[in-house]
Amino acid sequence: MIYLRLTREGFIGTKHRRNSTQNLKMGRYDVVIYGASGFTGQYIVEYLVLSPKYEGVQFAVAGRSEKRLRQVLSNVAEKTGKDLSNVPVIVADSADVQSLADMAKQANVVINAVGPYRLYGEAVVKAAVENGASHVDISGEPAWIEKMQANYGELAAKNGVYVVSACGWDSIPADLGVNFLKNNFGGDLNHVESFVQLHTGPSGYSFNAGTYQTLILGLNGAATDRLGAVRKQIMPERIVKGAVKVPRRPQLWEIREKELDGFAVPFPGADKSIINRSQYYDATSRNVRPIHMETYIRLSSKFWAILLGLWVTLLSVFVKFNFTRKILQNYPDQCSFYMFKNSGPTKQQMKEASFTYWFFGYGYKDVKPIEEQHEGKPDRKVVATCKGPDAGYIATSGCILSSALAIIKDREHLPQTGGVYTTAAAFGQSKIYEYLESFGITYQIESQTNL
Repeated sequence: MIYLRLTREGFIGTKHRRNSTQNLKMGRYDVVIYGASGFTGQYIVEYLVLSPKYEGVQFAVAGRSEKRLRQVLSNVAEKTGKDLSNVPVIVADSADVQSLADMAKQANVVINAVGPYRLYGEAVVKAAVENGASHVDISGEPAWIEKMQANYGELAAKNGVYVVSACGWDSIPADLGVNFLKNNFGGDLNHVESFVQLHTGPSGYSFNAGTYQTLILGLNGAATDRLGAVRKQIMPERIVKGAVKVPRRPQLWEIREKELDGFAVPFPGADKSIINRSQYYDATSRNVRPIHMETYIRLSSKFWAILLGLWVTLLSVFVKFNFTRKILQNYPDQCSFYMFKNSGPTKQQMKEASFTYWFFGYGYKDVKPIEEQHEGKPDRKVVATCKGPDAGYIATSGCILSSALAIIKDREHLPQTGGVYTTAAAFGQSKIYEYLESFGITYQIESQTNL
């Protein structure tokens, strides 16, 4: 079979895809977007093309279908007014190991937008690490993310490449938000409660069903993931956090802060697991005090909070049985009450949507060495926010593009050795906040109080 490749020199045809990289002039493309024809991948391409920060960055698009990839480039060119006729196209498939290796050999950074990652992700990570490419993705699947660290951490360090998961809206706002709060606390931060607040406009909002399918698979696999054993492997040392822990909250509780009201339920995403790994890295590699953390969703009324909690509970039960799980998977629109749809959100819905991520941090005015514990109740409170556009696709595109940009342009401020890292561990000391701001994602301190 003849496979087409578009390199910087134009189309080539070859019977052996492994030879395609020989036709590149010098080096690799800065970024290869794998899954560029998917729902989220298309937006990543669009916002890369529109970004002034990406001027001069050489990129290629990759995926299973050359026809669909070319259609994406045509659509983005029409929307943005940019000439994308010379953008290279790479045909690669998660089921074809050699095609992934060929793709990775042409990339400095692979942006992987193909999920669910527990089904399709590891082959891409393996290809990237083995062939000298860094890898960033938008996974929000803790079990898969942490298994990648266990499986590829040593090899990534040896080969000098970075593997960083959860570089989308899960969990850039949260993980870098805690990092931002630490850096601007004015003392020793002890614990944080975060609240995700999603804003929708008159048109409403529905996430793409791909996110819903990932949620179903994650709930179904929770019993067999053996996540505890993996965590002991990747975080073998015992770290000491502050004596005062986050307040114990019921499953549904009322927020009564001067900066924020409403009702809160636990946030079911990857944020807490990512932040906890960042705290482990801070304590063991940076000699920075680790914190306690809890993450919540903020809802405007008790009624909606109860309905959301009930839906998640029923979902957790129904995924355990083959018959009901298939119904859930086959009818995402109806089974999610149209919170998720196969068609995803409309352009108008995304235009009207935005988010605010609240961080309520408590700690101490005094700064002590990490080995010394503070006594008594916290005497300082600082509230910070992360704000941005549509969380699902516009902000996610900005987050992962900022992550890739940090690896490409700001490597001197990343960890000295390659490896598998969290977003804060990899990018917390870099210019990523500047990059994020260019995509409309900003952090700021809202209030500071001595208690």
